[in-house]
Amino acid sequence: MQRKIKLQHVIFLACFVLPFAVNAQTNPASNSVKKEQAFVPLDKEAIRGHFKLVEFTMEPGEIDQAVEFKDPAGEQTVLFDLVEGGAIVSFVYKGIEHTWKYNGGGLLQMAFHNSRDDGPWAGDYNPTQAGDGTAMSPVTGIGGNGIDTLILMTMMLDFNHNNGFYPHPLLAVWGGKVDENIPASYFSPYVLETMAHWVKNPGGEPKYYLQLDERITHLTDEVMGPFGYDFADYQNWEFNVKAISPENCPCDASKTTYMAGGLYRDKSRTVGLAIAMPSSNFPNGKVGGGFNSDYMWRNNSFHLGSSESLDGVNSKKFVWYVMAGSWDKALQFSKSIGKTGGAK
Repeated sequence: MQRKIKLQHVIFLACFVLPFAVNAQTNPASNSVKKEQAFVPLDKEAIRGHFKLVEFTMEPGEIDQAVEFKDPAGEQTVLFDLVEGGAIVSFVYKGIEHTWKYNGGGLLQMAFHNSRDDGPWAGDYNPTQAGDGTAMSPVTGIGGNGIDTLILMTMMLDFNHNNGFYPHPLLAVWGGKVDENIPASYFSPYVLETMAHWVKNPGGEPKYYLQLDERITHLTDEVMGPFGYDFADYQNWEFNVKAISPENCPCDASKTTYMAGGLYRDKSRTVGLAIAMPSSNFPNGKVGGGFNSDYMWRNNSFHLGSSESLDGVNSKKFVWYVMAGSWDKALQFSKSIGKTGGAK
């Protein structure tokens, strides 16, 4: 049987190759072209990206690869860390760094919270874009043109190492091996898609704000209950003046069109960073914002938040904005996004 297959292969190859061999002998021009083509190097990339990749050093000396994403006016430089789940590790405007950046627990990123009491005590099940502090959430894909559009796919780890006793945990796999860290890293069955692009700022300074369109997808057919959506912005210690609007929230999404807040260097609130989202991200829920300070790591943070279930194999889209510069202009812009932004 084996000889018969080989013979068939020889007959097939002869029938396929001989006409081309004859054609090459009778058509010198054709043969010449083939010789020239033989020296053209192969293109190993079917579709070329235009991303500018840079190295970024985290503490204590970890060197990460990041994608540099500048606004069209060249005023702002943002780094999306490809080791830390695609989270924003650096946001520089007018030469000033606005992101805390020293580890994956203090970047500009998405995180999700689900209170669990499946074990001996209650805990926080916390899929986080950057990872769990021991290991980092893997970025599995990158797209867009890298100039005005950037797309990232992230598989998120549970930041709290399953201290909420999620009943069906998945151990993280690294380099083809089950994770051997202590404590072990746990993969959460959620994919986060991030599409970043720049939108014009009607206030004119800076000329653009960063818009983040995101989608979270739950990959398993389980009922998880309410999930807290955490839009996290960690800033350096000197950004300690607060700004928030509307005040006294959480508020019903039906009673406000937006939620915004941020941190600034002084009471003039001209140098700093704010984040905002349209309340239409969560049309049936409440939206709010809150501040936190970490005195050990010396960073301040602002968090937009809401809660909504994402049960079974399901997806949810949402959008938020990152606005460097003055609070007055950020607030003016935030009041307009509820009319045009939101879940799609």
